[in-house]
Amino acid sequence: MTRHKRLAAGIGVLVVAAGAMVLPAPAAQAGAASSSTASPQVTWGTCVAYPDATLEAMGVPAEELPRFRALLARTDCGTVQVPLDYHHPNGRQITVAISRLRATDQRHKLGSIAVNPGGPGGSGYLMPHELALTSPQFATLSEKYDLIGFDPRGVGYSTRAECAHPGGDVVPPEIPPGPLTEATAKQIYDFQTTVNRTCWQSNATFLAQLTTANVARDLDRVRAALGLRRISYFGVSWGTLLGQVFRSLYPRSVDRMWLDSVVGPTANRLDSRFHDVTAADERKVSHWAAWVAQRDATYHLGDTTGEVVALVKRLKKRLDASPIVFSDLDEQIDGSLAAFLAVAPSPAWADAAAGLAALATAKSGDPVPDALRPIIVPDPAEPTDPSEPPADLPEQFNDVAGTAILCNDDTSPHDFPTFWKTYQSWQRDFPVAGSLSIPTQRCAGWPIPADEPFRLRRSNGSLQLSGHVWESPTPYPWIAQVQAAIGGTVFTVQDDIHGSVARVPECTEHLAAYFLTGRPDSGGCTGVTPPDTTATAATAMAATASTALAAEPATTPAGTHWSWPEH
Repeated sequence: MTRHKRLAAGIGVLVVAAGAMVLPAPAAQAGAASSSTASPQVTWGTCVAYPDATLEAMGVPAEELPRFRALLARTDCGTVQVPLDYHHPNGRQITVAISRLRATDQRHKLGSIAVNPGGPGGSGYLMPHELALTSPQFATLSEKYDLIGFDPRGVGYSTRAECAHPGGDVVPPEIPPGPLTEATAKQIYDFQTTVNRTCWQSNATFLAQLTTANVARDLDRVRAALGLRRISYFGVSWGTLLGQVFRSLYPRSVDRMWLDSVVGPTANRLDSRFHDVTAADERKVSHWAAWVAQRDATYHLGDTTGEVVALVKRLKKRLDASPIVFSDLDEQIDGSLAAFLAVAPSPAWADAAAGLAALATAKSGDPVPDALRPIIVPDPAEPTDPSEPPADLPEQFNDVAGTAILCNDDTSPHDFPTFWKTYQSWQRDFPVAGSLSIPTQRCAGWPIPADEPFRLRRSNGSLQLSGHVWESPTPYPWIAQVQAAIGGTVFTVQDDIHGSVARVPECTEHLAAYFLTGRPDSGGCTGVTPPDTTATAATAMAATASTALAAEPATTPAGTHWSWPEH
């Protein structure tokens, strides 16, 4: 199997890591029509107590269960009714589920901070608790702020998005190793079109109202329902786009706002987004190569950045022309693996370099080299048939909502000829990372919005933007574009880990100081650092388990195994 084959199998699903734990809200009401012209109100309910097994399945370590339950004891659970369609505010109402982690020092409370982990499609319902549990700085913030979690419309315990899927005879196409051909790309495109069109047509009235702008409108109704004149906000990844739109629509509703791993102002266009993401991945190759060149005595891949990059390009070209078949692995390895190793996240650089050195001398018929085995061979310790999750495990990510929000915001062309021309340009412009780019128009078969989905506007309110110099899911140049569009102060993180500000204490201290004082911060922090020469990816990941936030596709959350994504 090649990387392209895995991509094709997954293109019907937008996978974005969100909060690891979700607290149940009262059951969402699909809702008959009711008036929304009156002031919104919170319907408070009882937070459901879950057994330890379910909390552990949510991601709570067993040793942290007492602390987690103490946070739950400070939590209020409720729902807010919002219009499905804001053009018809008195029409059908849907439910937005919220949680409130109450500040411990109510007498000196500074306000409320709403939080969102990204996506789109991720549940933010228990993000306050996850942050307070894992970050001492957020635990301190939760003394002076109520932390507000919420499930965006379509997600989790809010009114959920659902749709039909094609029949069992519609399956992803088989994709041969090597560079993607036009004929195969058209097969992938046709499959994606069928998946999206079937979904859309089965629930168009609801799905059409899943947009970033509508989630922002919902957030303002949550603010009003909580009786707040202004609300502060912390968002990561897509949560930063939500913050930008919320601030643009309701500048007087915003107190303090910190956006980490900032989405660009034109990134709702998927052609623009994936071009910039692939360009950032290509830039990461030289960053990794410079680290490897300094350790040529260990890896023997070249003693200059240029030599290492040239070797990667030669190896990728050779494997694309003649894929390797190892004697103990039932798949063909093409040049995409060389590219994958060259854009590895910095905590995995040591394993990536060792793996690429082994790949450079590997031959068909040989067993998988030891240096590559942890990366491309499934871990035998992981069950091949995992047990069923607890029946009461809450939804952590809604694929349908993620697709709907992404595609309802996408104004780029959806036709195949335009996509194929664009994809070919990526292969020319990005000789290493181009093959890792998405092999289809993600929103093929979904209606293109008739109007621009939102307009960003500058305002004078407090805004802090943090960007990561070497990350690719939200490339660093986007932060300057956002600042030019809406203002704000830029804080720079010298790492490549998406959304790491909330997980690296050195960085989180700046974030906490901003929310406590309101003073803008134009400085920066180091962030997650690469390993030394002898560290393995598993060691590096374990060492940074508390420092990196789960991230967008193409990033590796700390504390997880870094491996070839086909497995």
